[in-house]
Amino acid sequence: MAPTLRALVAAAALFPLACVAVFPSVENPHGKARSSRSLEQVLADIVGGPLREKWIVLVVDPSAETIMPLDRIIRALYDSDQTPPLLIFKAEGKWDDRLPPPEDLRGRFAFILVVGSEPEWLVDVSDVWTPAMLLVVNVNASYDARPLLELPLIQRAISLALLEASDDKGTVEFLLFTSRPFSRDPEGGRRMKLFLGSWDDQLFSTIDALFPERFETFGGEVLHVASDYDDYPLIYETDDVDGMNILILKALGDWLNFTFTTTSVASDDLWGSLENGTWTGLLGDVYRGEKNITVNYFTVVYERARDFDYTATYFTEGFGFALRVPPPLPAWRNLFLPFTPLLWASVVGAVVLTTPVIYLLIRATEGTTFTDVAILVFKSLVQQSSSTVSKKGAARLLVGVWWIGGLILALSYTGNLIAVLTVPVFPSLISTIEGLADSNFRVSMVDYGEFVPEALATSADQYLKALGDRMDLVENHPDDEISYRQLLDLLLEGRHAITETYSNMLADDEQGRRHTYVLREQIYTGALAFFLPKHTPWTPRLDRGIRRLVEAGLVDKWQAAAVEAQRSGVKG
Repeated sequence: MAPTLRALVAAAALFPLACVAVFPSVENPHGKARSSRSLEQVLADIVGGPLREKWIVLVVDPSAETIMPLDRIIRALYDSDQTPPLLIFKAEGKWDDRLPPPEDLRGRFAFILVVGSEPEWLVDVSDVWTPAMLLVVNVNASYDARPLLELPLIQRAISLALLEASDDKGTVEFLLFTSRPFSRDPEGGRRMKLFLGSWDDQLFSTIDALFPERFETFGGEVLHVASDYDDYPLIYETDDVDGMNILILKALGDWLNFTFTTTSVASDDLWGSLENGTWTGLLGDVYRGEKNITVNYFTVVYERARDFDYTATYFTEGFGFALRVPPPLPAWRNLFLPFTPLLWASVVGAVVLTTPVIYLLIRATEGTTFTDVAILVFKSLVQQSSSTVSKKGAARLLVGVWWIGGLILALSYTGNLIAVLTVPVFPSLISTIEGLADSNFRVSMVDYGEFVPEALATSADQYLKALGDRMDLVENHPDDEISYRQLLDLLLEGRHAITETYSNMLADDEQGRRHTYVLREQIYTGALAFFLPKHTPWTPRLDRGIRRLVEAGLVDKWQAAAVEAQRSGVKG
């Protein structure tokens, strides 16, 4: 008993995958004895073989205990070469409240569910029932576990196997099954219970053999995508639906053998947010199970990660700010632009100081007036010669230095003036978030359900908070062109900056780029992913394909091509 208690205590801090094992009953006493011994040996083979590296969560339904008592099941699990960590639950009352959090049940754990009939608790078990690896053991040979495998709470397991006994002519044989809902039999039915073979500890000696991939192919399945076509460059509409994310889906579909449908907008015309505990927009369509997946611009944030499954991230991006390019400065200011204000002040100061000094040096001997000296000093600045030169050495030296300096200033001014007159000069541009926050610009955005307005308004950063306090939302009109025309009008008035996803802003056409510019800084940069209903078992299959596309550089290539196509005015 002591080793068992130690194993229970050790396992209580951990939580794994799910397994369902099925074992038969035999009506006559002789058959029942043979069945029990065989079942115990099979359990020992599984725990000591393919599951030897796993920690076991054993869930025993009351329907199984009348056929095989719990103590015999436990003995079978410990009748192996090594004692596994074991967490035991009798499925009675509110037993599922004692399950560890779902995030702790992944990785090292395997669930073994022992049943004799369909468990009633599977109808309303709490959301903590999240086995990633599940072995179902049916101890009742007269019960066909196919309906059990069809239950959504069983299908949510990423790895799923069924061990079931067959009593043929008094000989008990254990059969192993898996479930492949996307695979079809010749009659078109889904292979919810697919035979793998009779139990053989050599044939099924590894986890991959015991739990073969359930979604190797999607068998021509049609996935329904919740999408909004106004999401350039991720999804947009030309003659057909196009965009970076559509290309990702098509590549995954070619690999996994599925096709997909899309929608132009969500069922409620919203993007997707959590309002009063209810998901709206594209995410709401997925959350309610009306759609299989959404592939628009959604970053991985806490609320979404809590309520949805999401794929491997495929791109990192944030929100940017666009402003109108200010008009050129008035033409009369061109005369002053070649020099900075500091340099102009230095020139004036030099004239003011040099003129009286030269006058004091030469006035007593040469009878020169102050006006004559001022003209002499000014002539050097406009490259004019002087017909008279002082005879005093000190005065000649000072005038010579001044002429050289005046020549340098005149040449510099002339060259810079030519440049200024050739290229229009604009006021200094705002280039940082801090600069935008310190300016008088207001900020505008289409109110399509994104988190940005609320995040800015509640930000702890003083500059982001300042932008949030000056946020003006544009109504999300059913016709997107109207909403964005209103947003663009605010931008071109020159008193508003607008915010939108960064790629969308970079994809502005040539005409737009002549009048607007985008700050290099981004806010709320996040990882983009596709979102699916919670506990979708084929999410890891999409993960593998998306990672390959990212590693091959195809996602970046498609994004850059879409942006460049929009800039050149040739979408798609």
